[in-house]
Amino acid sequence: MHNVSERGYATSHSLGAGDINGDGLLDIVDPYGWWEHPKPGSADQTWKYHPEAFPRYSHGFMGGAVMAVYDVNGDGLADVVTSLAAHGWGLAWFEQKRDAQGNISFVKHMVMYDFSTKNAGDVTFSELRGSGVGDINGDGLPDFLVSKRWYSHLDSGLDLYTFGPPVLYWYETVRDPKAPGGAKLVPHLIDNDSGVGNTVLAVDLNGDGAMDIVTSTRFGAFIFWGKPHPKKSAHTAGAYGCATCPPDVYIVRTLCFPRHLFAPGPAGIHG
Repeated sequence: MHNVSERGYATSHSLGAGDINGDGLLDIVDPYGWWEHPKPGSADQTWKYHPEAFPRYSHGFMGGAVMAVYDVNGDGLADVVTSLAAHGWGLAWFEQKRDAQGNISFVKHMVMYDFSTKNAGDVTFSELRGSGVGDINGDGLPDFLVSKRWYSHLDSGLDLYTFGPPVLYWYETVRDPKAPGGAKLVPHLIDNDSGVGNTVLAVDLNGDGAMDIVTSTRFGAFIFWGKPHPKKSAHTAGAYGCATCPPDVYIVRTLCFPRHLFAPGPAGIHG
């Protein structure tokens, strides 16, 4: 076991890893900042900590779910994509900036908040408790997967808009010099009646070259099989009907996602 941090704030939500400073070593990010991986052979007992306000406080919780670290806008610097509150509102990407001395800071670009704000694709949902990252459409850029955790703490009143539709979206990374920060995250609906628990995985399960999506939820565990399809208009948010697809298939830009339930019944999860 290797010690990373000193004693300090604890959090039960949000964690990620990626090369923030571009030195070829994986750093660790959490809601309050990031820990810099020491150089090989370093005698440092703890990793250097760089404070940063990534989350938004909500109902006693800080942070959301899996934090993705990748170059969103193509400027060669690693950015951070994360939900802001696991049991509240918010999705944003944080653009990395460097000053003349090479010091790192981040600029927040909101993607979605609540019903009072202008959100990407007019999509709004709360409790972004499960998230993941993967190249969903095969364009070589990572995309962000995120979903609503439905009825997390039962009738406690802790969760905002707890009975909202349990949607699952993937947010396409679109580099656009006209967008704030030079990029935008465009939402595409995968499903609207399953949601997610704590984790959503993007992986090619059957080796057909298309990204599949695996979720575990209060309604069971699901696989969404990715199927290549002729491209629709690029960078367009939302789901499209497909005359050649079976009735239980949703087409999301270039892919179709049939849903297969293999573990029915409530998961009974909390937190």
